[in-house]
Formats: sequence, structure tokens, C-alpha cells
Amino acid sequence: MTGVIVQALGLMGVYLLVMTSTKPGDAAVGLLLGLVLAVALRPRLASRRPTAPAPSALLALAEVVAATAVEMARGSWRTARFCIRGGARPGFVEIPRGHRTRHAIALWGVVTGEAPDEVPVDIDEERDVLIVHIVDASDPDAVRERHQRAYERAQRKVVN
Repeated sequence: MTGVIVQALGLMGVYLLVMTSTKPGDAAVGLLLGLVLAVALRPRLASRRPTAPAPSALLALAEVVAATAVEMARGSWRTARFCIRGGARPGFVEIPRGHRTRHAIALWGVVTGEAPDEVPVDIDEERDVLIVHIVDASDPDAVRERHQRAYERAQRKVVN
């Protein structure tokens, strides 16, 4: 039962991030949807039941949520600055996939898409890169480093 509640709260967090809202009504809807999904998607056989997530994974998830909120604020600032002053060089940046699993790539896509200045575009499996469009692609190495740091710091601990 604890696993269902943890999953429901995680899904509620994703819902609130997507809605960019902290209103109680949105939280209630997110929790309800999260509970329905967590119950509907749980394994049916007792032998296949997953173990409860480790406390370190929960802390890493909290860190991912906090880092995403910070990136949303920074991305909003960069987008507003671009709209008002211009001067940035929008473009595509290729980020090496590295050791990311498909679940890690899915998390990367959700987290990256939350910031308004970055949009995940594609995964080039032949070249093993993740492609993101960014408002200011003038320093692609810094973008790659930021994404790698975010993966190493917490995202990897959540999905692996």
C-alpha cells in the first residue's frame, strides 16, 4: 500500500509540474489521477511486486523536482530576456546519451520540457544523442555539461 501512495504522490508531482500549478484543486485532481494510475498499473502477482523505493531514491526524486523548479524559473527568465532583448542564438544542441536507459531518457524528456527555454526534439539512436532545441545555443558545451550534471546528480538515482 505504501508503494501505491508513493507512486501516486510522484504522479501527482508530475501532474503539477506539467500544469505549472500549486493550487489545491489541481493537487487534488493530480492525487486522484495518481491514485487511479498507481492502482491500475500495479502488478497483479504477489511474486512480481516491486520493493519499496529506497530512501536515497526518494531523496533523489525530491532533488529532481527541486532542480526542475529551479530550471523552470531560470528558463522563464532566459525566455523573457530573449523576447525583450533578443541577442540569443536559438538552435539545436546534441547531448550524448551516455549510459541513460530508456526510462532515464523519458525522465530527461519530461524534466527538460518543463523549462520554457528548452524543448526535447528527438533521440538519434544511430548517433546515440539526445537533441534539444534551446533559446540560447551559443554555448552548446555548457548545455551538455548542465544536462550531464543533472543526470549524474539525481536523475540517475531515480531511474536506475
